Amino acid sequence: MRTVIVGASAAGMAAAEAVRKRDPNAEIVMLSDENHPPYYRPLIPYLIYKEKTGEDILRQARLTPSNLDLRLGVHSAHLDPKNHTLTLGQDDILSYDRLLIATGASPVRPEISGLEGPGVFTLRTWADADAIAEAAIGAKHVVILGAGRIGMKSAFALRHLGIQVAVVELLKRIVPQQLDEESAAIFAGTVAEAGIKTILGQTFKTVNHKDNKVTSVTLDDGSELKADLVIVGVGVRANLELAASGGLRVQHGLLVDEHLQTSEAHIFAAGDVVETKDILSGASIVSGIWTNAADMGRIAGDNMAGGSSTYEGAFSLLNAMELGGLPVVSVGDVQAKPGDGIEVFAERRGQTYRKLVFRRDRLIGLILVGQIERAGIYQTLIREKADVSPLRRELVGPRFHYGHYILSNPGITDRYVMAG
Repeated sequence: MRTVIVGASAAGMAAAEAVRKRDPNAEIVMLSDENHPPYYRPLIPYLIYKEKTGEDILRQARLTPSNLDLRLGVHSAHLDPKNHTLTLGQDDILSYDRLLIATGASPVRPEISGLEGPGVFTLRTWADADAIAEAAIGAKHVVILGAGRIGMKSAFALRHLGIQVAVVELLKRIVPQQLDEESAAIFAGTVAEAGIKTILGQTFKTVNHKDNKVTSVTLDDGSELKADLVIVGVGVRANLELAASGGLRVQHGLLVDEHLQTSEAHIFAAGDVVETKDILSGASIVSGIWTNAADMGRIAGDNMAGGSSTYEGAFSLLNAMELGGLPVVSVGDVQAKPGDGIEVFAERRGQTYRKLVFRRDRLIGLILVGQIERAGIYQTLIREKADVSPLRRELVGPRFHYGHYILSNPGITDRYVMAG
């Protein structure tokens, strides 16, 4: 039985582990169009200013499945489901019995004049980070389009190099998907202290070049910012080319069932390429989150090897990051407004902030800034769709812990006793 996995990031590696666990003798071939061995993608901004080396971000050998046939720098160009084959590059053919498509996503570049020219970068891969680091040598001014997680991580990385950084964001606050107004205000202060300029409510009109080099950026209000290089961080789009070449069902992402099986029974999919459902609302989403990708890979891999695991859906928001030394965790629906069954508890003390969003008897959203120690407990309650009404007072208190939930739920207590 030959299992072929296209993609060597979170979903692909988790799937390989699951296949090997269930079938120690399976032949596993993993294809990656990158030239670097598997690494932890969330750490690549640290490569820009040498806070971490390539060795630091590599996946540890002990976590890599044994007897894995890893092939780097290989482009999977075409899929033939009928004959169970992949075309690699121009004309190499690879057959498979089971296939996992974990081709991930690629950065979006808006249709803005000059944005496709030299000196304009995205940050998605190890190679991207290396290219930005090289371009930053001698640079004095950088302008970043997008104040999301990638944009802000890039901004801090480049400030470490002493470069003047301006971040332009169309919406009215930084990291708008992950933060609400109050938490964004906390980080706005941290960003300003770091010497990073933020320009909100605007976007690029043009990126200006001279002699094949970026010279400046013109904003939609006509103002101009000096720039030696530009970074674009406005989201990603699922890499659907391989799936589409084989006639698989796609929409915004590759469509799968609850077992992460595609429209072809022998082909599975996982990670940022998949269109799944939001675990809270049931709405269709394409998740670009590392932990969701790893969960999908684990379940898809188990099913490819004969299991029957079910994937219940992904969090549309599940992020932890640190900006300027200040940590934040956001989970679930953090933008819901009070009313129609929604209640919001929010408490700020200096640079510490805690926000809990409830829909009737369930916790559905969370933001923690500064003190994030209990984030895993809250996340579990959200994922389990637990009835938290018996412990609402403890939940909003400063000393809440999982023991409160166990004691309020006899079924959970019995499960823990049996496990012990």
